[in-house]
Amino acid sequence: MDKRKIANQNVKDRLFSALVEFAGHKDWSKLTVTELIQKSGVARASFYRNFKSVEEIIDYGIQQMSLCYHEGKPFSEEDFRSREVILYKFQFYKKYAGLVLAFHHAKLGTTLLDIITDCEIDACGDMPVNSIKKYELYYFSGAFYNMLLCWLEDGMKETPEAMADEFLRIVHNNS
Repeated sequence: MDKRKIANQNVKDRLFSALVEFAGHKDWSKLTVTELIQKSGVARASFYRNFKSVEEIIDYGIQQMSLCYHEGKPFSEEDFRSREVILYKFQFYKKYAGLVLAFHHAKLGTTLLDIITDCEIDACGDMPVNSIKKYELYYFSGAFYNMLLCWLEDGMKETPEAMADEFLRIVHNNS
């Protein structure tokens, strides 16, 4: 990667980190570019060279998290009922707990649920529109998201392994 791309990546990362620092303290929709550049220490011109708005920084963070999720997974096929897959998800989101909670505290929980659902659809494929089974994927994503959020907010006292086992126990008892 050339120096300019590295510098731009650094600017993007610093701006996104500054955005995350505002989570829970100020509504992201009310953040100004001035506040972000002051907190991140980047120049206004650098901001506008990389982003058009605060919303684009949020999108950047979503893309980066999704990229990390897909690059780090140790399997090629995802079966959303597999212990290996569920364990990976709990381990991954534990690693990114601060970011997940920042999205939640910034009142972007729906955006986060969309990310989780999109990861499931990317991995498993969306169900045919005319199939009632399409709801299973959305049920699963919502259940995982809510359990994950509760665990993260509670301080992750249980191990990812215990959470994966408990999630699968609940899913199997409801089948």
